[in-house]
Amino acid sequence: MSEKEVTEGQLLSQDFGVGGPPATAEAPRPPVDSGKTPDILAAEIRTIKAQTGRMVLNASIEVGRRLTEAKAKLPHGSWGAYLKDEVDYSPSQAQNLMRVFREYGSDQQSLFGGEAKSQTFGNLTFSQALSLLVIPDEEERERFAIENDVEHMSVRELNEALKARDAAEEKAAAAEDAARGLRQEAERLREELEDQTRVYKAKLTSADVETTSANSRAREAQEALEKQRKKAQRLQDALSEANASAQSAGEEYTRLRQELEELRSRPIDVAVEADAGAVEAARQAAIAEMTGEVEQAKADKEKADTDRKAAEENLAAARRELDELKAKRPEIRELTQGEKDALIADAVEQAMAESAEQIRDLKKKLAAADPNVAKLMVLFGNWRKTYEQMMEILNIIAQDDEDQAARLWQGVKAALEQMGVR
Repeated sequence: MSEKEVTEGQLLSQDFGVGGPPATAEAPRPPVDSGKTPDILAAEIRTIKAQTGRMVLNASIEVGRRLTEAKAKLPHGSWGAYLKDEVDYSPSQAQNLMRVFREYGSDQQSLFGGEAKSQTFGNLTFSQALSLLVIPDEEERERFAIENDVEHMSVRELNEALKARDAAEEKAAAAEDAARGLRQEAERLREELEDQTRVYKAKLTSADVETTSANSRAREAQEALEKQRKKAQRLQDALSEANASAQSAGEEYTRLRQELEELRSRPIDVAVEADAGAVEAARQAAIAEMTGEVEQAKADKEKADTDRKAAEENLAAARRELDELKAKRPEIRELTQGEKDALIADAVEQAMAESAEQIRDLKKKLAAADPNVAKLMVLFGNWRKTYEQMMEILNIIAQDDEDQAARLWQGVKAALEQMGVR
C-alpha cells in the first residue's frame, strides 16, 4: 500500500474482504432492473456507505488495539520492520489506527465487530472519527459530535465545521484575554479611585492645618496693615503741616519783598528837617536789614517747599506699601465641620465622575468580550450564511417548479417554528 492515509475502502478490501475478490476477465453480468429510481438508489448507496464506514471504525478500533499491544511487546527498533513485513501498514497508517483505538475504543476486546466506548462515536465513520481527533478533550469531542449532528455530515462538511470551531475558539480566547485585560483595568481604576479619595482626604486634613497657620498669618498681615495705615495718616498730617508752612513762608516772603521794594523806591522827604546823609544811611540800613529778612524768608520758603515735596514722596511710598499689603493680605478663615465634610464629598464625587465614563466603557467591553457571546456570534453568522444559501436554492427551484419550492419552504418554516423562530 502507499503512504496515503488509511481509508474505509482500503481497510475493508485489505483486511476483511468486503470489497470481494479482484475482477476477472469474465464478461460482466447485465444489471438487474430493480425498478428503483436513481434517487432511491443513491439514498441506498449513501446508507450502505455509512454502515460500511461504521463497520470500518469498529474494525479499526480492534486493529489499533492489537497494534498497540504488539508495539509494547516488540524490541526497540523493530517496529518499522514489523509493520512492513507482518501487517503491511505504513507508520502513519498504524499511528492513526492506534490513535483511533486510544480515543474511541472500549475496554472490551473482540476478534471482530469491536465497539466504540460511546454510542455517539459508534455511529461515526472512520474518516469522521479521525477528523474529530483535532478536539483533544473526549467530552468536548462528543458534545461537538452531538450538537453538530456529525453522523450525517460529509467529511468535507465536518472539516469546515471544525475550522469554524477553531476560529470561534480563537475568537473566544482573544475575547477572554481582552476581558481579562479589561477586568484588570477596571480593578486598576477602582484602586486609583480609592487612592485619589485618600489623597483628597489627606489634602483636606493638610488644608485644615494650613488654614490655622494661614489665619495666624492673616492676623499678622492685618496688624502690619493697620500699622501702615497709621504711618500713612501721620505722613498725611505731616504733609498738611508742610503745605501750611510752605504757604505761610511763601506769603511771608511775598510780603517782605513788597516792603523791601517799597523801601527801596520810597523817596527822601525834603520837608523833613534832618540831615540828608543820616536819613540816607538809615534808609540803607533799613534796606539791608529788610534784604536779610527777605533772604531768610526765601530760604524758609524753599525749605518749606523741600519739606512738602519730601512729605508728598513719603506719603506716596506709604500708600504704595499699604496697597501692596492689602493685595497680599490672605482672606482665609476657619472652615466649619460642615464645610469640611462638603469638601470631602465634592472631592470624592469629582474623582468618581472622572472615572465613571471609563468604568461604563469597560463594562460594555467586558460584556462584548464574554467567550460565550463570541461563540454565539460565530454560530449565528454560520447559521445566517446557511439560511441565505437555502433561500438562494429555493429561488432557483421556484424558477422551475413553484409548487415544489412552496412545499420546501413550508418545511423550512415548520423546522424554524420547532426551534422557536418566528
